[in-house]
Amino acid sequence: QKMPKETVCSKDPMDPSTWERCSMYRGHLRLALLRCLKEKEMHGLDMIRTITKVTDGEWSPSPGSVYPVLQEFEVAELVNKRQKGRSVIYSLTEKGRNAFEILHNDVRSHMDFMDWIIGEPAKK
Repeated sequence: QKMPKETVCSKDPMDPSTWERCSMYRGHLRLALLRCLKEKEMHGLDMIRTITKVTDGEWSPSPGSVYPVLQEFEVAELVNKRQKGRSVIYSLTEKGRNAFEILHNDVRSHMDFMDWIIGEPAKK
């Protein structure tokens, strides 16, 4: 069964809608954008299309969420941007590649924890 595609989430962790209505994908936008750019330079819409494809259409981040993050990345010197015709092309800087590796390792560690949560309880 798939999570409903709701965009409004409660901030209260005890509110069932936090779990029932919120996509777990949304909290990973920054890492997903860095991952896109780790593969190759691209523009924002290419990143949105890539994420949509990878999630089999379960999540398609909006331009209104993607472009502000890309601006944050630019200010933090994680990406470079250049004009190519009417498009803005983004690429990772060395600092951006390092940020991806650090975040990637954090997520791997978190996934080990999640495996423990969803795994079979130890037999007594």
